[in-house]
Amino acid sequence: MTSQLQPLSGPPEKPLVRSDRVRMIAIVFRKPGMSAEDFQRYWREDHSQLLASTTIAKRNLLKYEQSHCSTENLEQVRSTGFPMADFDGLAIFEAMSFDKIMEVFADQDFKDVVGPDEEKFMDRTRTVMFPADIVSIFDDPT
Repeated sequence: MTSQLQPLSGPPEKPLVRSDRVRMIAIVFRKPGMSAEDFQRYWREDHSQLLASTTIAKRNLLKYEQSHCSTENLEQVRSTGFPMADFDGLAIFEAMSFDKIMEVFADQDFKDVVGPDEEKFMDRTRTVMFPADIVSIFDDPT
């Protein structure tokens, strides 16, 4: 039996910025007094569905992802001595342009629906945004 996997060819000599999409990454913090487990469950199960249901998100976003960290993984990394971040997750919005992402955040329906829901589980006063150009060094689809 032969393997279907092809070896990675290694990074390109000069990695390029992708021109077909960008990302906006939000560094998010849970609401004071809310457990990490409750925050993650609500954000993953309830808020994600609400955000994904908005017309503007369906029209403008190519991808919406959340990055969560389990207590087990947090403790494993902490045990190595690496400094740990103090935030609770990352929300990653991907679109063809930053204009498309900003249209989502500016949309009145999005503000009316998603904004009040964020107040239930997030400390929005601490959210930090990072507009990211994408530079892929390698991307193994397996």
